[in-house]
Amino acid sequence: MYHCQPCDRWFNNEHAYDQHIDNSPAHNFRGSRYECSVCDRGFSTEYSLHQHSSTASGHPYCIPCKRMFMNQNNLNQHMHSRTHVGSQIQCPFCRTGYATASGVTIQLESGNCPQANIDRHGINRMIRRLDTNHVITRRLLTYGDTDPVEYIATERSWNGHAFQCVLCTRQFGALHSLNTHMKSPVHEQNLYHCPGRNCAREYKLLSGLVQHVESESCGVMRFAAVQQQARNGIENMVGRMIQGA
Repeated sequence: MYHCQPCDRWFNNEHAYDQHIDNSPAHNFRGSRYECSVCDRGFSTEYSLHQHSSTASGHPYCIPCKRMFMNQNNLNQHMHSRTHVGSQIQCPFCRTGYATASGVTIQLESGNCPQANIDRHGINRMIRRLDTNHVITRRLLTYGDTDPVEYIATERSWNGHAFQCVLCTRQFGALHSLNTHMKSPVHEQNLYHCPGRNCAREYKLLSGLVQHVESESCGVMRFAAVQQQARNGIENMVGRMIQGA
């Protein structure tokens, strides 16, 4: 049932409700103050617009926040944000709370957790040991458990206009910016791949794969299931992802 609050009328289906909104003189306002950004309908009050956005199909609208989003994917990301899910996932080392499993994974990969002696390279080694059958990791020829080569740029990277990366020719205004770029995973091989049967997406970082799985676009795991498993640690979450594929 669909209810028109300004008119206090009920309708059996969405089509009847839409016809009422389109044809009723009570809703045909020229220069309406409140307009729907999706279907351009005008409404006399903010509540009328909210009622419409809450019930109309094809409207990526967050009812509690009264916000319209550009598409359904953006709405889904918003619904999975700290605003709605809080800080339910704790870092296993410093106990800082994060909204999602991908959030705590990003923190650990960055090496910024004050209580953990781990970064993305340590995460990668841990996952390779777990994923012996390469369900989510690729069979690469050049990786091992040794420390990776670290490139450091010097003043000799200056080309007369900017500091230039010798690997991809990108230019930076400051030397520290170039070194941050070279220490990032941008030049590393894609280590991870989606375990979905019809998905060929690959990622350099575990956090990228986790974000992809959280989106539910491939149906590997439900968002809530990822978070539930992550509460018991990253290894537990990855193990569940491998077993379920």
